[in-house]
Amino acid sequence: MKCISRESRVFSSGGYVYIPLSEDSSPMPGYGEIVDMPPRLPLHQSFPRAIRGSYDRIGDIAIIKLRNSQRAADLADAILRSGSGVVSVWKDSGIQGEYRTRKLEWLAGEKKTVSLYSENQARFMLDISKVYFSPRLATERMRLARRIHDGEYIIDMFAGIGPFGIIIAKNRDVEITCIDANPDAIHFMKESIKLNKLKGKISPVLGQVETVMHGLPRADRIIMNLPHDSMNYLDLAKASLKDDGIIHLYMIGSMADTEENMEKIRKNGLTVTDKRIVHGYSPTESLISLSLRKTL
Repeated sequence: MKCISRESRVFSSGGYVYIPLSEDSSPMPGYGEIVDMPPRLPLHQSFPRAIRGSYDRIGDIAIIKLRNSQRAADLADAILRSGSGVVSVWKDSGIQGEYRTRKLEWLAGEKKTVSLYSENQARFMLDISKVYFSPRLATERMRLARRIHDGEYIIDMFAGIGPFGIIIAKNRDVEITCIDANPDAIHFMKESIKLNKLKGKISPVLGQVETVMHGLPRADRIIMNLPHDSMNYLDLAKASLKDDGIIHLYMIGSMADTEENMEKIRKNGLTVTDKRIVHGYSPTESLISLSLRKTL
């Protein structure tokens, strides 16, 4: 079909498949609508095998995780020359500091760290050097938003810049308290809220969850996206949850670790209603999503 562009890749996000159209085409009746396509690498410009590698793209910034410095530099140069719209490339060497931000090294392009990122028809402003953000959870955020009903009160315990909250409030008429201890995360959360037309209401709160949550109403639903440490806050989340409420907990571990944690969860009076692998994390570990119901 001539209306389909061959300059970009087909991709999926939020449960939908997006097909790139040529500039002079229009959607066919009954087949959806034209949406803003995020920049993709052109099909005819594949990288040489020697410099291929995965990277995260946040707006016009790319973040590489290759350990080999020369391969990372070569890949950074290839990304800049690909015509994808990326203008700045950084190397991620891990997580550091109290607020678990990325340890970054500039590789190529502009030395910029602030970017505007789009996901599921929502927009976010962030500084990759001051807050942690993962674009790899785009589908997971939309999946969760679709499970939520209008009228719910939700607490996001480790909200970051608020991607879960903003995606949910954009699609559902809910009230969400988004908590984070990082002042920069709260700043960019507020800026991102301004960029979006929301059906629901978000209340950004700066502080430690141990202090903040004791003063909040009990929630219909709690989000716990702190994968390395979520289990340490399970008692606090349970105490802040209504009877028959639901906790969405994310953890990183092997399948053996997950089974062990699920047994602890059951002994804590919570029922595991859903378990899924969100994505791989290492050769032996994955990011796991668990939905937990507070039994009566």
